[in-house]
Amino acid sequence: MPNSIRWDESLDIHYIMEKSSSGKMPKIGLGTRRDKTKPDIVTKAITDYGYRLIDTASFYGVEEEVGEGIKAAAEKVPRKDIFVSSKIWNDQKDDVEGAIRGSLKRLQLEYLDLYLVHWPMGVCIDESKWKYKQRPMHKVWEDMESCVRKGLCRHIGVSNFHCQMILDLLSYAEIPPFANQIELHPYCVQRNFVKYCLLNDITPIAYGPISIQAKSDDANASVDSAIEDPVIVQMAKKYKVSPAQICLQWGMANGHVVIPETGKPERLAENMEATKFTIDAEDLKKIDKLDKNFRIYDPHRRGEFGAVPIFD
Repeated sequence: MPNSIRWDESLDIHYIMEKSSSGKMPKIGLGTRRDKTKPDIVTKAITDYGYRLIDTASFYGVEEEVGEGIKAAAEKVPRKDIFVSSKIWNDQKDDVEGAIRGSLKRLQLEYLDLYLVHWPMGVCIDESKWKYKQRPMHKVWEDMESCVRKGLCRHIGVSNFHCQMILDLLSYAEIPPFANQIELHPYCVQRNFVKYCLLNDITPIAYGPISIQAKSDDANASVDSAIEDPVIVQMAKKYKVSPAQICLQWGMANGHVVIPETGKPERLAENMEATKFTIDAEDLKKIDKLDKNFRIYDPHRRGEFGAVPIFD
């Protein structure tokens, strides 16, 4: 792992990752979702289970719930100790400042720790020809940088950007991206791209880190969930943990920040326990070999957001 990423043992929360040039970010957080996230879950995650990273987005439609949960936790955990991330949606890019201020209002916060461009494409205006109303990214990024300078967010980044998009962004960015939130799990390893991000001080944030939705959330999925893979199941028995914990620890061992979604208190505890063991190097390599280059969240295969083949 590059020297810019290391464990910060001086902090009480042992799963903090420090980036030498641009700040600190928890190694594990709570991912939010329209049908799962309630204020009490957010509060419990923070106060009862030690979560210090909450990831959300305007598109998820739960920023109000997240904000209420953070507010309720404030008596025990101050805002400054919680890393809050949100995202601008495809149809908001003409008014980036308006979008982030809207998120802040819904979240009842004065600033975000991280604000991401959710997807690189704009709004689809002709699905049959994959035509989009597309604002140039260099203009969007200028407005993102302005949000940092105005104190509306501490860091900015991207989501679902591939390597060429990052290369282009770095050619003009005055404030480089702090993170790239992408799909990462044992069936979608993206090892070389993760290495590229880490070498360029861009934190890879893994959504879908246990790939459970491959079976439960997508009728077009061509593979089962990674947590049911025989290799993962056997490894869970070896380490006396759950298959989900194996997937999460594998991700953290590879430099990912993992943000599993859940609406169940017992899963909050289980996911956090993934920080308390390590996987042997040889076993990590065995998990790497499970890679199928399979994406759960592929707009083209799922027929979403104009179905553009963005990952082809």
